[in-house]
Amino acid sequence: TYILQDGGLLLNNPSALAMHECKCLWPDVPLQCIVSLGTGRYESDVRNTVMHTSLKTKLAHVINSATDTEEVHVMLDGLLPPNTYFRFNPVMCENIPLDESRHEKLDQLQLEGLRYIERNEEKMKKAAKILSQEKTTLQKINDWIKLKSDMYEGLPFFSKL
Repeated sequence: TYILQDGGLLLNNPSALAMHECKCLWPDVPLQCIVSLGTGRYESDVRNTVMHTSLKTKLAHVINSATDTEEVHVMLDGLLPPNTYFRFNPVMCENIPLDESRHEKLDQLQLEGLRYIERNEEKMKKAAKILSQEKTTLQKINDWIKLKSDMYEGLPFFSKL
C-alpha cells in the first residue's frame, strides 16, 4: 500500500529540496545556477487587525504558512552566491485561483505576465547567459576523469595490489 500526498502541501517551492538532491547525486560538482518559477503571488494591502481565534482561521494560517513559497526564496537568496539563484514570481493585482478558466481573467494573467517579463528582462538575460555557459576544457577533463573513476570504482581488477 502506498500513501501519496500532494507535494504542494509542504513544498510549493521545491528549490531547497532540488539543491539537496543535486548535492546527493553530484557531491563534488559546484552549483551553477537555480531558476525557480512561481505561479504568481497576491499581496493584499488590507491587513486585518482583529485577532481571530476560530478553528477555521487558525487552520487557514497553518495552510498559508505551509504553502508559502516566498520563505524558501528569501532563505536561498540570502544563502547562495550572487548570480546563482533566480526567482521569477510576479505579484498579481488580484487573487486568482489556479483553476480559473474565464477568458477575461486568463487575459488579465497573460497581460500581468508580459509586464513582469518586460520589467525583469535583464534578470532573465543574466540567468539565460549563466545557464548557457560552456564548460572550460579543464572542467570537461575533470568531469571525464570523475566519471571514469566512478564507473570503475569497486571493480576487482582496478583495486590496488
